[in-house]
Amino acid sequence: MFRRTPLHLVLITALVGATVTVPASPAFAADLNDTFDTTAVGAVPAGWTTAGGGTAVAADVPGTVDRSLRLTDTSTTAGTSATRSYGATTATVVANARLRAAQTTAVVGLHLDGPAGHTVTVALDGSGRLYTYNGATRVDLGAYTANRWYDVRIVARPGTATASVWVDGQRRATNLAFRVPSTSLATVQVGISGPDTGTAWVDDVRTRFEPNPVSWPQIGTVAPRSAGQIGTSKLIVGAETLDRDYTDYQSYKGYLGPLGATRARFQAGWAKTEKVKGSYDWAWLDAIVDDSVSRGVRPWLQTSYGNPVYAGGGGAGLGGQVPSSAEALAAWDAWVSALAARYADRVTEWEIWNEPNLGGVDPIVYADFFIRTATRIRAVQPGAVIFCCTLAGVERSYADTVLTRIRDLGKLGLVNGVTYHPYNANPDASYEQVRLLRQTVDQFSTGIVLRQGENGAPSRPDSFGALGELSWTELAQAKWMLRRTLADLGRDISTSVFSIADLNYPSKVNSKGLVRTGSDKKVRYAKPSYYAIQNVAALVDATMTPIIGYAVTDDTTDAVAVQAFRKAGTGRQAVALWFNGATPGDDNTRTPVTVTFGAGNFADPVYVDVRTGAVFDIPAGNWSVNGSSYTFTGVPLYDSPILIADRSVVGL
Repeated sequence: MFRRTPLHLVLITALVGATVTVPASPAFAADLNDTFDTTAVGAVPAGWTTAGGGTAVAADVPGTVDRSLRLTDTSTTAGTSATRSYGATTATVVANARLRAAQTTAVVGLHLDGPAGHTVTVALDGSGRLYTYNGATRVDLGAYTANRWYDVRIVARPGTATASVWVDGQRRATNLAFRVPSTSLATVQVGISGPDTGTAWVDDVRTRFEPNPVSWPQIGTVAPRSAGQIGTSKLIVGAETLDRDYTDYQSYKGYLGPLGATRARFQAGWAKTEKVKGSYDWAWLDAIVDDSVSRGVRPWLQTSYGNPVYAGGGGAGLGGQVPSSAEALAAWDAWVSALAARYADRVTEWEIWNEPNLGGVDPIVYADFFIRTATRIRAVQPGAVIFCCTLAGVERSYADTVLTRIRDLGKLGLVNGVTYHPYNANPDASYEQVRLLRQTVDQFSTGIVLRQGENGAPSRPDSFGALGELSWTELAQAKWMLRRTLADLGRDISTSVFSIADLNYPSKVNSKGLVRTGSDKKVRYAKPSYYAIQNVAALVDATMTPIIGYAVTDDTTDAVAVQAFRKAGTGRQAVALWFNGATPGDDNTRTPVTVTFGAGNFADPVYVDVRTGAVFDIPAGNWSVNGSSYTFTGVPLYDSPILIADRSVVGL
């Protein structure tokens, strides 16, 4: 799951020939990323200016392990504000901040400002309501409570004078007209209004420019859909390590449903459930399973790991050995049977152990262990879907030995699928190994599916686990996640995004989460990768069928990935394209490319930047059709997926 560096380097070298470094690209000069953690208590943070009848200084937030910008307004005649410029721009501005009020009786506003004043506002009012504006009209965004952080995201588009607002990962409002007309934006401000007194906090203030990739007219943005709205898809999100308390489900659960993944991978945690021999405490897992189901996210449960209360109970974490003593195996059998019986009405998919090859578990030992475990699950739930092997990397020889043993013992019917974890710096570099794994599995049964069961990239350098030795940014992570996910879905492989939240290991943080957490495991904010995967979930559900071997020609010498999908019922298409020759970086420069689809089906084609969700009309002068052959000119491509799609398959 989270390989330690020495073994990881061996695996990556074996898979792609050599280790790869991610070039460190400078952020745009206008990017802000203010956490206030290094600002002295009582000081005004660098770059910020304050005004009004109170103070705005760095302070430690009571009850947390965090330092933030605190606004204190004691005047009933003058407001208090703090302002930071990011430089005037006509480009789309993506602004993020965490906002918190110490009371529900003061108006606290977060603003993006242009030359004429507050252009976009998200605010907490004096009666416990969140709100924004559509032009001059107030728009309610729901209730808020005091002393709780709210993760606010604003996407403001001067080109169309419109904005969209997310709160805690959910899009709450879209196509909002600017409060005041403005063709540019320049500053971010937080303030407490004049008549009110009170205290407010702001933190993790981040802005990024997103210049339009093309001069074509923007017609909207991809509309997110929750897991419950989507219903069925092949997109999974990882929610691992709750068994070892490296994450906090109660903190991030609100982000699970809005993401749109319709399954989540959980580890069932024998050691956490049976801390006293023969006594099970299911409360922790009951709360997770029941809550996940209520959000439309179906649990995929893994039976892991061992239990130290038994001699020979196996390893209780990553790379651990399976149980080996007679007493421990009998206790394992009893726990597995009880687990399957308890959750049979809510869980239909299971996975047995995690990365046995990482810990050097003999494949014959694992095969026998798989058989005994799967047999007990099937005894309780005859229709259970059970996944085998759970490979670190794409180790075909291990899978071959395991499946040979299972077949020779006449138990191949227990295997519904094989899972693998292909950690490559370039996510597109693993598919030859996946193709060969498919060939290996087909020798046993073409009915055994492959599932990419765990894969992700860090969002910052010096991360724990696989790929952690490379230099990453949140932008590069978002691109990596998109490329892995769409490349899998385009090959009709169910795929798990690792993971929903950062993992706080004892030694350091594994920053592969879509949601950033602090050292207290509490959510700080949804990363760009969260919103990027939210777009994929909305675009590629069970009604979008992959088209294998889709014919495309282009006029670029760069390597281009192509994954095509067909809408059920209409046959209209969406085709994903991206440059796939290198590890994703921070350079968003696009290259105009002419592409021809030999068997297209489009009535009204649009261009979608999947990372940002921006949707643009493709003018008539930039596309033509000859029979079933469609040619598109000037298509902006880069190292992150874009779609050429029929408008009918893109929800706006």
